[in-house]
Amino acid sequence: MSGTAKTGLDELTAASRSVAIVIALNKPVYPLYVWWLAEDAFKASLVTAASLPLYAAVIYLYRKSPFAGRIGMVLAGTLDTLAITKFFGEASGAWLFLAPCLLLGFLSFYAHEKWTARALIGAVFLAFAVFFGRYGAPVFPLSTSDSDTLYTLNIFGAFSLLAFIGLRFPMREAKA
Repeated sequence: MSGTAKTGLDELTAASRSVAIVIALNKPVYPLYVWWLAEDAFKASLVTAASLPLYAAVIYLYRKSPFAGRIGMVLAGTLDTLAITKFFGEASGAWLFLAPCLLLGFLSFYAHEKWTARALIGAVFLAFAVFFGRYGAPVFPLSTSDSDTLYTLNIFGAFSLLAFIGLRFPMREAKA
């Protein structure tokens, strides 16, 4: 039995929902990574778990409206990334998670939903362009060492999420 048969969701919604679940499951674990790698940033990292209810709401939204859930996932990821980048500063590399948001905007929609996908891709890129270099001082200033450690953790996390998205979403057939 496939994952879509178990959930009753179409394949793109099931794939998008699985990304939301992975992120929600990671939210309480992320501060533990930080505690292990950059102990002084641990207390500040607890704020990242505050967005867990946002992802829980998106997961719930998939049941009510798969289309709205897919939109909500891209928007939730973007808003979460912008907020965490403000909290830790650009040097933490948190902004790198905008790349998976951009990819979700592309992969989560069917051809007949192309204008929604384009609008979301444009919104994620616009958020990147408007805020990059303009976040100002972080809410939780970190030492250079802790920022460097978080940058390494976040680049690995963002690329891991990109890989999961690439592996989880169905391949599209080329037209002959």
